[in-house]
Amino acid sequence: MKKNCLLSMFAASVLALGAVAIAANSEQDKKPSKEVKAEKAEIGKPAPAFTLTTAEGKSVSLSDFAGKTVVLEWFSPYCPWSGMESDDSYWSTGRAAKVVSGIKQADPDAVYLCINSNFDGYDGKSASENGKDSMAIVGSVGVPVLLDLTGVVGKAYGAKSTPHVFIVNTKGVLAYIGAPTTKDGKELFAVEAVKAIKEGKDPKPAETKNYGCGVKYQKKA
Repeated sequence: MKKNCLLSMFAASVLALGAVAIAANSEQDKKPSKEVKAEKAEIGKPAPAFTLTTAEGKSVSLSDFAGKTVVLEWFSPYCPWSGMESDDSYWSTGRAAKVVSGIKQADPDAVYLCINSNFDGYDGKSASENGKDSMAIVGSVGVPVLLDLTGVVGKAYGAKSTPHVFIVNTKGVLAYIGAPTTKDGKELFAVEAVKAIKEGKDPKPAETKNYGCGVKYQKKA
């Protein structure tokens, strides 16, 4: 009788412990999982994938250019170092056209893309106006503008200024990060980087100091 009583008490204890364990696991499941942060874009690592829409409404993905060298330039039509007309402007002084031309000569298959991460409403401009103002500057050179209104792509790459250039090699790996040229335009860093990649070499330098206006990301609410 005592033996049966002890067995019953033991079984009850096991069931109770099981119930506690199930309850604990259930509570654990309710807790939010830790946020997994994306790796920072770095030289020698795969370039962050993305899909954006051009100013004309066409969807473009980095994967569309697999096997090609891709030059990404962060751009703004409202920055005097980037698209706005000024003595320092990468675009209005003709330095950008010279770089794009030099890149095409070095590698006819290379792709040049401008990415505009200005938030919708920056400087009182709508996304549509931002896109039109951008194309009015770079369209004549045959360079598309991709709109990154949420800033997700810019932040994934760590783009800090306009201009700021990131070059992806034919293997989809970041090979160069920095300025497209020196401020005076005498050294064409982006062109030399593409030449090196075409020759199967690593660009030297692989990184240079960027300059320009800060990228106008959407502020967190």
